[in-house]
Amino acid sequence: MQRETCLSMEEIAAMGEAIAETAAIVDVATHRFLTQLREFDRVEGWHRAGALSCAHWLSWRVGMDLGAAREKVRVAKKLGELPAIDDALRKGEISYSKVRAMTR
Repeated sequence: MQRETCLSMEEIAAMGEAIAETAAIVDVATHRFLTQLREFDRVEGWHRAGALSCAHWLSWRVGMDLGAAREKVRVAKKLGELPAIDDALRKGEISYSKVRAMTR
């Protein structure tokens, strides 16, 4: 059952813009996360913590599924080799989903 709305078209459009802006903020934060993760892996911080791999450490430390953690580490490493894609994610111009697909 669909609810009726009392919002104007302008208000609905503003809501849509706010959602898109928030998504871009999430992508910028994801870039920061991936950059930090890449550096942590580079210095083998995970090894010093007693983990088997960076993905194992990430899974343990933040409660992420191991498969998802492996994918995050893979994407983080690949972004270090793809400056244009890295920069676009850093600016929130593309989503993590697109980056993930492009780094395969």
